[in-house]
Amino acid sequence: MRGISTVVITVGPEATRQMRPPRALYPRGFKVGNALGRPFMRDLQKRVLRDALMLLKEPPRPGEIIERDYPEYGAGE
Repeated sequence: MRGISTVVITVGPEATRQMRPPRALYPRGFKVGNALGRPFMRDLQKRVLRDALMLLKEPPRPGEIIERDYPEYGAGE
């Protein structure tokens, strides 16, 4: 295999689906500018990033977006 494996973390799944990246994670409900979570939510940010990096173990699936819920993102709104 050649090249660098990539993964996208998106808050706009419709547009991302059209671009067909090899791997994509959509944290449901996250807002623009908060793709990893709100500021100072370090544990959540690490969790989202780890989930995205785990997709690198999977074979590429262009156009497929893995959706995950992170309830702690909505807490304290």
